[in-house]
Amino acid sequence: MGTPAVDFYTEKLEVYSTKLTSITHKVRRFGWYRFLTFLSIFAPVFIFGWNSQITFAISFSAIILFFFLIKKNLQLEKKKRKYIELKKLAEDELLALQHSFTHFANGKEFLDTNHFFSYDLDLFGEGSLFQFLNRTSTINGKQLLANRLTHPSTQKEEIEKRQQAVEELSLIPNWRIHFLANGKLFHETEQMSAEIKTWATDELPLHNKSKVKWLIRILPIVTVLSAVPAILGISNLYLATAVLLQWIFIYFFWKRITQYFSYFGRKSELLGKYMQLLQFIEERKFSSEYLKEIQQKVLKPERASLVFKQLKSLVKELEYRQNLIVGIFLNSFFLWDIRCIYRLWNWHRRNRKKVAVWVDVIAEFDALISLANFANNHPAFTFPNIHDGGFLLQAEELGHPLLKAEKRICNNIEIAGWSKVVIVTGANMAGKSTFLRTVGVNLILGRLGAPVCAEKMTLTPIPIYTNMRTTDSLLKDESYFFAELKRLKGVLERLRNGERIFVVLDEMLKGTNSVDKLNGSKELIKKLIELKSVSLIATHDLKLSEMEKNFPQQVFNKCFEIKIENNEMIFDYKLSDGVTKTMNATFLMKKMGII
Repeated sequence: MGTPAVDFYTEKLEVYSTKLTSITHKVRRFGWYRFLTFLSIFAPVFIFGWNSQITFAISFSAIILFFFLIKKNLQLEKKKRKYIELKKLAEDELLALQHSFTHFANGKEFLDTNHFFSYDLDLFGEGSLFQFLNRTSTINGKQLLANRLTHPSTQKEEIEKRQQAVEELSLIPNWRIHFLANGKLFHETEQMSAEIKTWATDELPLHNKSKVKWLIRILPIVTVLSAVPAILGISNLYLATAVLLQWIFIYFFWKRITQYFSYFGRKSELLGKYMQLLQFIEERKFSSEYLKEIQQKVLKPERASLVFKQLKSLVKELEYRQNLIVGIFLNSFFLWDIRCIYRLWNWHRRNRKKVAVWVDVIAEFDALISLANFANNHPAFTFPNIHDGGFLLQAEELGHPLLKAEKRICNNIEIAGWSKVVIVTGANMAGKSTFLRTVGVNLILGRLGAPVCAEKMTLTPIPIYTNMRTTDSLLKDESYFFAELKRLKGVLERLRNGERIFVVLDEMLKGTNSVDKLNGSKELIKKLIELKSVSLIATHDLKLSEMEKNFPQQVFNKCFEIKIENNEMIFDYKLSDGVTKTMNATFLMKKMGII
């Protein structure tokens, strides 16, 4: 698959470190150039005096050079910031390739203990799947990735199109890293992002539009012309009247100006970021159908980056008013604030409905890049086959992607058809819960369009429902047992409504006595078979495995076995057929001196 990820990021780290050192030295040199040029503006006055033509020539040239150096310095600073981001991205990926990923955002804000499966499968929070995957550089991209994890697709065609897109993006790491670096140059807030998305639905008010249109054209011309008599020393009255008139209009429009500044102001840098990301998307030639489809949304009927560039320019012009001196001058001669709000109103009227689409395209690429990065970093992982029709889950050497490769124990699993229940027995710490999460996490990855941690995998994309970490609630006055029953009732209601669901349960009915628990568990399994679910159930209760005799075509026993040799437990974490023969609770209690 081309250059291995480690080699790529190692090479890039060296390149970006060298370039960052070089540009840092250049920025320092330009700092001295600016300082010396600034001195050159005033030095001729002391040498040649105020009235000398030499003073004027040197000082005027120094002023021009000074502003040129400021502009050049801003460009260098931007390049420097980008190389800082590129260098950090390379460093972060090298850490991630060593299985250190806690420096990435963990998505704890998306934690939801009531969700059907995300809490049980550790999708969010410290050490989560989200933290393992997430490389997003926009708020919307981050939210979309989280939403895709909690609501993965069940449509075969959609999943396969995303697989092709992820695979294509995985092969262009240089494009990905530059996209992310540009996205990280400006740190947007959730409020900023949400405000821009509302632009699509809001309709901005502006009364007497046609009159405003002519006002901003005619009055500035009149004001400039009225300055001629003042310059010639004839009269200042015309200029003073024109300036006063401008400020009278500014006064009457002040409420509207304030509203527009609140709506558009302080967003030019964020718009510049979006513009750069749109350019990246527009200029790249893609081959996968999905990427071409979403790319067309920003190319036709006009290039989105150019329209965003217009908006960025308009917003930046409105932000000039934050500089008191510049704002007074521009509003005195050019009716600046009114001119800005009219042009922004006109832009918004023509383009507002497109903005949400363009922002969604950026978010889509941002989220797909995270999955592509995951694919590129793990070339041994594979894209699963998506099965359409009856249920099929078939995997060879299936492992948990969050476990280090050298510690990961992989297993095979096959479940074919509806109304199937796989009961997994095993001692404490034998690997039952980890296996359940392994299956669940890989099913989610497969439905995202991402590769899975397996040599081969075929899956039917259906919703997943888990009950592994039910929590009690003092606030709601709920016991653990009642909270578990509510979750089980929820899945049964969905099954009765005709949904096909993959159910994952870890030690059912833990909050009641053993006899009640066994009877309740058996009845629940009968109901799951009747409602045509597919279920994976882990239990310590060996009597539950006897259901295989009553339902030989629907219930299958699997187990994780352990060995006790020389007063030590040996775990192999390998799934095998049958029922476990060894339990270890008493052994562990004795070994720890509890009994």
